[in-house]
Amino acid sequence: MNLNQIKYFIEICKNESVSEAAKVLNISQPSLSNSVKDLENEFGVSLFKRHHKGMSLTTEGEKFYEMALDIYERTILAENIMTDMGKARKKLRLGVPPMIGSLVMSEIFGKFVSDNADIDLEIIEDGSNNLINKLSDNYIDLAFVSHNSPVDTAFESHLIERLEVVCCVSACNSLSQREFIKADDLLKEPLVLFQNSYFQTGEIKKWFKLSNVVPNILLQTNQLSTMLGLISQNLASGFLFKKLAERQKELICIPLYNRIFIDVSLVSKKNNYPFSIVERFKKFVRNNLSL
Repeated sequence: MNLNQIKYFIEICKNESVSEAAKVLNISQPSLSNSVKDLENEFGVSLFKRHHKGMSLTTEGEKFYEMALDIYERTILAENIMTDMGKARKKLRLGVPPMIGSLVMSEIFGKFVSDNADIDLEIIEDGSNNLINKLSDNYIDLAFVSHNSPVDTAFESHLIERLEVVCCVSACNSLSQREFIKADDLLKEPLVLFQNSYFQTGEIKKWFKLSNVVPNILLQTNQLSTMLGLISQNLASGFLFKKLAERQKELICIPLYNRIFIDVSLVSKKNNYPFSIVERFKKFVRNNLSL
């Protein structure tokens, strides 16, 4: 058994598919299948049950998955710590939801990156809920996340700002002259929302539910550009942070009757080794960053 085999096994488990895992890992499907067979032959057990809908873990596979995650995470952590001690760790993995990214990335690239040319900044774009999971699994070092209740005690957080969510329509939309928007005003209006892993989507759906309104969702997307395009072409209405919406000259932003506010914080996992580049970024955010 070697670390690559453990890594391959974990990726197959996460994707529940050899072919999907092969795409993520950028290796051939036969190579991945052979790696699993080698493990099964070495242990003398079957790790997966194969069926027409795909594959699932056996009892032995589930036990090995628990241990494999622990082994892999500890190995990567040890590697990163020793590299950091040698001052050779240069990569900073930062999670950013699309709307927050639109508000902070120009400042990050304009100030932090230009002043820290030795750092390789990797941006992982996703919803806040998925980014918290990635932090838990040590796939990223830090993340900007949206929330409106205290961050889990397993994490350290630094509040950056509280942002208001507004409804956005095109100038030619019949709702564009409204002073404010109620949920039932949007009863028949096609809507574009982010995917369910995005925190603000959950808050918007709660807003509709409180008014007993079922939203007419045309599309849920991961792409801010897709959302902006649909709204500006009057194909759908949507919801954005007010500070971001006000930068889009082609959109009309309308306050919600029952207003939604969302906190934005920089979050990291507690009790992790204090990597120098992570601490450098935290200090930059505390001293410089404002939405």
